[in-house]
Amino acid sequence: SILKDIGQDSVKTKEDKYMMGEAGREKMTWWQGQIDAYQQQESWVWRPEYTVHTMWWPFLGMGCVMFVLGLGMMSVQGKYNEIVWDYTDCNCTDTGDKAMDYLEKHGVKSCKCKLEVNITEENDQAKWDRDILIYYGLENFHQNHRQYADSRDDKQLNGKRLNADGNPDIPDFDCEAPNHSDNDTGLPIFPCGSIANSLFNDTVKMFFKNSSCQLQPITLLRTNIAMPFDKKRFNNPVDKDKDLETLKDFITKPKNWTKNIWELDENNTGNNGLENEDLIVWMRSAPLGNFRKLWRRVDHNDRKHIELKDGLHTGYMYTVEIEYNYQVSGFDGRKKVIITRANPLGAKNKMRGYIAMAAAVFFYFFSALFFLLARAENSSNQKN
Repeated sequence: SILKDIGQDSVKTKEDKYMMGEAGREKMTWWQGQIDAYQQQESWVWRPEYTVHTMWWPFLGMGCVMFVLGLGMMSVQGKYNEIVWDYTDCNCTDTGDKAMDYLEKHGVKSCKCKLEVNITEENDQAKWDRDILIYYGLENFHQNHRQYADSRDDKQLNGKRLNADGNPDIPDFDCEAPNHSDNDTGLPIFPCGSIANSLFNDTVKMFFKNSSCQLQPITLLRTNIAMPFDKKRFNNPVDKDKDLETLKDFITKPKNWTKNIWELDENNTGNNGLENEDLIVWMRSAPLGNFRKLWRRVDHNDRKHIELKDGLHTGYMYTVEIEYNYQVSGFDGRKKVIITRANPLGAKNKMRGYIAMAAAVFFYFFSALFFLLARAENSSNQKN
């Protein structure tokens, strides 16, 4: 009986507390009630129900969005033209030899290939407004290989891999041998790694025949071709007012390089060394085996060729000259130069539109499937 009385007293106590709580809530303001409900985990929340009845229309909406996006991408990126020249098998202008064979025979000695370009042929004249961009393209070159992509020292590239004397130190072992340090001198390879060692080193020049039928060079800009975020991660290990060549006794160049690090752009100290934008662009690994990377920009503001201030004039004949240095026979690759114009969505690439259209088909298919399943379930419930 004693236990029974205690139990009854506890029940009364709980009831009293509940009544007191309810009475207290009645005196609360609306905002205080919301806070109290939230603290007691009693506030209302939206809980989505993932069923065929509720999900067919979001899939339909996403399909419509991707369909419109795909049409827009295919329309914008498919209209403007570009000139693509696969110069892998070109012939040297001086000797007439095949450039690839010439390079294998003479080693570091390069040759030049030329192509005359008439941009009015099979091209829309209105599509050659400024700004004109030049890309290089490689095929069957897999920068996305894990060991290749990891073969770099980001601390060295940021100019912070220094020894106690303030000179470049031996790089991290992510740069595996033989791209780590020189076996004879023991000096660090600068920059180290497989990516830097395979730097694309062909050069491009462009000319046009002016009104006097004379071949006039077009100024090509080597800056503002790299992403601003990437440029922040590459810094020379010396002060801005100090010549990078002062490090020549403390570093050695990668084995496949024909130039030293301080010779990448001798005409512009701000674009030299590790801060060279050609190097920065190359060091961003491409996700696919066939890729293109920004190479040069036409300087439309140069008064030496004022005729090109608004773009490539369709009345002129243009010549592209390539200094053939980069060997691709070892991996059965191909090399291309692409002349195109700037676009808000980047280089010409219909694949983006195709991917968006494929996503639209995916969403439409499942939207229709969910709708049919929902109709079937409703019919089954009505019969029952």
